[in-house]
Amino acid sequence: MLHRIAINGVANGAKKQKTIDCTFSCGTFPSTVSSMGRLARVFILSAATLAAGCRSMGPAAISCDHANFNRAIAHTLDEQLLLNVVRARYLEPILFLDVGTVTDSRSHSYRAGTDGTKVFVDPSDKIMELIPAVGIAASQTPTVVYTPMQGRDFVRRIFSPLPLPLIISAIQSGWSASRVFGVFVERLNNLQNAPSASGPTPTRAPQCDEFYRMAQLLDVLLRSGGATIDIDPDNRKCLVVQFYGNDENSQSIREIKELLDLPQRSDRFSFQENFLGSVDSDLRLRTRSIQSAMFYLGNGVEIPNEHVERGIVPITRYPNGELFDWSEILSPLLTVHCSRERPDSAFVAVSFRGYWFYIADGDVASKSTFLLLANSFSLQAGDAKSLMPTLSVSIGDRSGN
Repeated sequence: MLHRIAINGVANGAKKQKTIDCTFSCGTFPSTVSSMGRLARVFILSAATLAAGCRSMGPAAISCDHANFNRAIAHTLDEQLLLNVVRARYLEPILFLDVGTVTDSRSHSYRAGTDGTKVFVDPSDKIMELIPAVGIAASQTPTVVYTPMQGRDFVRRIFSPLPLPLIISAIQSGWSASRVFGVFVERLNNLQNAPSASGPTPTRAPQCDEFYRMAQLLDVLLRSGGATIDIDPDNRKCLVVQFYGNDENSQSIREIKELLDLPQRSDRFSFQENFLGSVDSDLRLRTRSIQSAMFYLGNGVEIPNEHVERGIVPITRYPNGELFDWSEILSPLLTVHCSRERPDSAFVAVSFRGYWFYIADGDVASKSTFLLLANSFSLQAGDAKSLMPTLSVSIGDRSGN
């Protein structure tokens, strides 16, 4: 980003005019002036123009670059998460890189002066050659350090079922119960949410219509005040759901109890994660791990016909052999489209096996589920890092030299 000006003024015959050549790093722009005063003004204007290019340096650059790096890192992490969801669908290993540090080294310098002045006296005229020079040099070297998220601690975290308090906290903070339960709950009492899809795509179609019906009813009750989930006042270590029946919601509460095989006479039920030691009045719940959730949501990835015909992905079928359409279950949660060409309006898109896989920017439901998965991954993965050597990548020396 080096700009250098050389301005030459000479008398041109009897016309007594000065011809000035202003040479920039981007080219030469000749002009004609009739006095050295005009030359001085051009010199000052050129110096001011070059100095304006330095606004990207100094304190003003901090806020600009901070926002740019923030957007770039956030978008890169979104692409990484989507890529791993697609990988899970294709039965490929999942790998995460964490951005360890980002450094941005800058330097800049300025110079103004003249390279020399020569004056010749002639009986008929005076010839003067003035060679002023203005120089600005700047360089920027951003460096990103990536840390592989591997090792025993990290694997244990993403393989372990999500803690029940984390599931309930997500609902209490405003996330839809049907979305949270749909992604992270594998079983609630006798209702199953496709437990066979918590790993590689199953070959047999799951049965989970009643589970999603229950989750939708519970979501409506929680939002309308017909039910609450909170800490049991009699046992601070226990979470309970409390129903508040009235003329408008009594039928929904009755249906939920029937679906979950709960006694109709009670309106408060405790959550338990132990299926063997619980009683009939408990809500026995089994959660998914982060990796299981990624496998499950991976079934929402559209597969190109070419890949289906080549048999490189597992396919789910009904007992009679017909293809099972996962969108019947997952369309309210996540849909990942695919296309040969890079999509024009995508929330996030990744290239994989010759196709682009993406979430449409207008698909609010999929974007919500993707955000829920990203936040849960960050909470569950925590500070687990690999002890392997880190990878430092210099983005490039953006120098004007």
